[in-house]
Amino acid sequence: MEQPLVSVIVPMYNAQNTIRRCVESICGQSYPNLEILLLNDGSKDDTLAVCRELAAADARIRLIDKPNSGASDTRNQGLALARGEYIQFADSDDYLLPGCTERLVSAARRHKAVLVLAPYRMMIPHGSGYDTREYSLLPAGVYTKADYLWWVIGQPASFYFTVVWNKLFRRDVIAAHGVRFPAMAFTEDQQFNAAYLHHTEGAFVSLAQPCYCYVQNPQSVCHTQVTLRAMLEHRKRMYGIYSQMCREMGLYEKYRTRLRGIYLSLFESTLPSGPVQKLADTVARTKSLR
Repeated sequence: MEQPLVSVIVPMYNAQNTIRRCVESICGQSYPNLEILLLNDGSKDDTLAVCRELAAADARIRLIDKPNSGASDTRNQGLALARGEYIQFADSDDYLLPGCTERLVSAARRHKAVLVLAPYRMMIPHGSGYDTREYSLLPAGVYTKADYLWWVIGQPASFYFTVVWNKLFRRDVIAAHGVRFPAMAFTEDQQFNAAYLHHTEGAFVSLAQPCYCYVQNPQSVCHTQVTLRAMLEHRKRMYGIYSQMCREMGLYEKYRTRLRGIYLSLFESTLPSGPVQKLADTVARTKSLR
């Protein structure tokens, strides 16, 4: 069976302690036809030196050293350089599980899918080690765009649906519609996913096995500097985006009650108790390079 090229985009900023593990997990994938785009976003540590060593050992690696411009712009530069039929993303402090890319591509080819997504493992720092949790919100199977949107709207702040690194995208869709990451301090992943979903038609495939290990960083911007007001504004923005999508698809009346859940949760999250923390813990998880 033909093995189409997959472009794996890895932005990095001051990642000298984790980038080797990330890149080696990609190079060690059972799926061989990869181009690995390492984009050094003006790191001030030894990230670039580590990546030069890794690039010298694997011809599939393309190393791009660039001035610091932030996570979104760095990923967008990766998209502009990518040549693969499919696009994968990885964060420099995370890593791919064995067989990840092969399972994603196999499902995409088998079902002619426009998007494939998989469960992930969250590694939460605890003492000298990690607590590991596995997350999956969509039963394994093949979905229409309307059905997939139903699930997304039902979990509008879930990490599973909002991040990009547990998914496989088609580059032709991204290129044809100019889908890019907005210049935002957080939630740029969700904005990208929503724009991609808006322009897709076809099958959406959910896998049963986890493909990715997300290593939680309690010091990231989204865990330390995101305000409740910013989160509320984001939820309002996503309510508008999903509502418009439903109207264009003729689904607004059918999905109206589900959409209202996004809006009502804004008011619940203003209560001075548990719901605030719950919203903060779920919405503010899209990781930053800073």
